[in-house]
Amino acid sequence: MKERPEGLGKSGGMARHNRIRANRKIRRFRGKNTGQLRVWAGRIGKGALSLIMLASLTMLGFTAYQYFQRTAGLNVGEIKIMGCVNVTETELLNLSRIDFKASLMNLDLKEVSNRLAQHPWVEKATVRRDWSRMALIIEVQERVSLALILLDDLYLVDRHGEVFKKAGPKDRIDLPVFTGLQYQEVKERDKGAISLILQGLELLELLREGKVLTLRQVSEIHLNKENGLTLFTLDKGIPIRLGSGKLSEKISRLEKVFPDLQQKSKDVEYVDLNYPRKVVVKMKEREKEKEKEAVNRYLRRGTPHG
Repeated sequence: MKERPEGLGKSGGMARHNRIRANRKIRRFRGKNTGQLRVWAGRIGKGALSLIMLASLTMLGFTAYQYFQRTAGLNVGEIKIMGCVNVTETELLNLSRIDFKASLMNLDLKEVSNRLAQHPWVEKATVRRDWSRMALIIEVQERVSLALILLDDLYLVDRHGEVFKKAGPKDRIDLPVFTGLQYQEVKERDKGAISLILQGLELLELLREGKVLTLRQVSEIHLNKENGLTLFTLDKGIPIRLGSGKLSEKISRLEKVFPDLQQKSKDVEYVDLNYPRKVVVKMKEREKEKEKEAVNRYLRRGTPHG
């Protein structure tokens, strides 16, 4: 029996040992990769499942929304309008253009409000839903007319100085009248014209609170860009020149002398309050009045015969 050479046996053993170690490393590497793949696969699976559930819920919600919009039970069942005085409910319903077959949920409330505000009497319209009655609630805040203004025709002026509509047969016309401005100035919202209107409204407010000279004693307020405000009394039509600014202080001065002016009203030509701390009263010239009276007497007697 032949014996192996001593060197050859060692070499073969070492090679076999190395192969075994390499195989173990490969198995460990494969085992590690397989574990990581399983983790990633689990994560991807969970993510995909979440996306599927989210998509399903979104589709379900969209389907429910469409169903509710088409359901007759969610249509506009009632429209309640509050705050009407000068405007009628029929006018507002026509302006709102609300279809009773429309979904209450789908109504654009802001758009409805903007449509209602097109009516000249409507200053503000608030629109809301009442789900308990499936109703649409419309609350209207109307303009308050405080004065008339004579332009190409008589118009109404509200508390903000807005000239908002022509005065009609049904509108209140027992109001003080602003004169002196042109239609184009107001239409184009000329700053000077708007400022005069606002001063006129300020004057009306002072007279409304007055105890001596009141709003009922005023027939006209003339507005002029150069001379400001001139008030005309209802009795005898006395012009009271107020100018611009410091209206409260001027009215206070006027009230101190107004009772005396009323007693002499037929002899007063005008009152001027544009002087600091003074009330200037211009009296009519009596001589001219006497001449007029003489002429009138002569005309009444007729021309004497020669």
